[in-house]
Amino acid sequence: MVATPSSPDGSDLPELIEYVSEKVKTLFGRTDKPSIIVSPYRMNPLGSHIDHQGGSVIARTIDQYSILAFYPLSTPRILLHSDTGDSSDKAAAFEIGSIATEENWIRYAMASAKSFTGLNPDANGFSGLIYGSLVGAGLSSSASVILAYLGALAFANDMTLTNAELVELVRQVENEHMGLNNGLQDQMSVVFGRSNALSLLHMESATASYIADPPIVDEVCWVLCYSGFSRELVSSGFNDRVRECREAARALDPDASRLGDVALDKRSDAHIAHLPAHLGRRAIHVYTEMARVEEGCDAWRTGDWARFGELMNQSCHSSIANYECGSEAMIELHDIARNQAHVFGSRFSGGGYGGCLLMLVNRAQAEPVREAVLSQYLKRFPEKQGVAKAFIANAENNARLIIS
Repeated sequence: MVATPSSPDGSDLPELIEYVSEKVKTLFGRTDKPSIIVSPYRMNPLGSHIDHQGGSVIARTIDQYSILAFYPLSTPRILLHSDTGDSSDKAAAFEIGSIATEENWIRYAMASAKSFTGLNPDANGFSGLIYGSLVGAGLSSSASVILAYLGALAFANDMTLTNAELVELVRQVENEHMGLNNGLQDQMSVVFGRSNALSLLHMESATASYIADPPIVDEVCWVLCYSGFSRELVSSGFNDRVRECREAARALDPDASRLGDVALDKRSDAHIAHLPAHLGRRAIHVYTEMARVEEGCDAWRTGDWARFGELMNQSCHSSIANYECGSEAMIELHDIARNQAHVFGSRFSGGGYGGCLLMLVNRAQAEPVREAVLSQYLKRFPEKQGVAKAFIANAENNARLIIS
């Protein structure tokens, strides 16, 4: 049996691929090499809680992964093992088209296969092993793993899925089968990721444009700190906030179903002032966040790190004060980061309900910042020793198939 990867942050991709490949061969008694889907995680430096309201979002794929090693089957069945890097090994088997009746890890695979049958009712399945490097950290591990399952199903059935089909299938999994009222940003972030640019995700058209990294991009890097509190949006206040945004939109403009649909002349401070206080705060967050995304694109293009970081801080403050989503641990992490001299700015990933804090950092000081933030955080939450972690996140490309 191959040893578990020693990398603490799960970012050594060749080592992870080798680990998953060797383990799946052992699990299924095979000697031939499996096919591999590499599906990265993502972060969104700006664009908090606006994708479901029609706002554009800035995204970047990073070197944390869902990795699926698999063998196609000629039957409509999926045999799956799960490894989340914690030495546990879970296994399940199901017929394609069935749906989980309770919340557990296999429901993502079952819902992915169910949605896939909309394109291929007679789909064949696969046997495989799914590995997740940092599950539940607010970095879209759920969208990442769904895309991995869809990629394996497409390969097993000799199909090529377009970007638009991938985005829509993930939407079906999360909205129709998982009960989550989120938008498209998570799967779009992974589908459109590039290692040399930020992605600007356009929700209306489900397309992306790119903000190229400036020549001085090596002056900075991203440091992420995982709080140790997993994100589970279905059981958080996420759906309530989405509903409140939609209520605010209808109150501002009866013809609008989302705040992004409200006519421009009805978005004024005077109009928002007539809303119930909590709905007014939701509208303020959405409209100011839309403006921050636009300004952030210009700041990134020119390498204005101080301005980009300040926009991240403003985004995080608005998430706390106007969207009212920050948990105690995440707010504490943000406060710690704000007091670090070499952190340009930070904001929540995972909607503020747990997960990670994203920090834009002076690269020359990245390691001292990483150590200081984690150390101070663990003094406040000592029970997260060995669970919380801080690491440098490098840019990655989008999800892809590796045929061994």
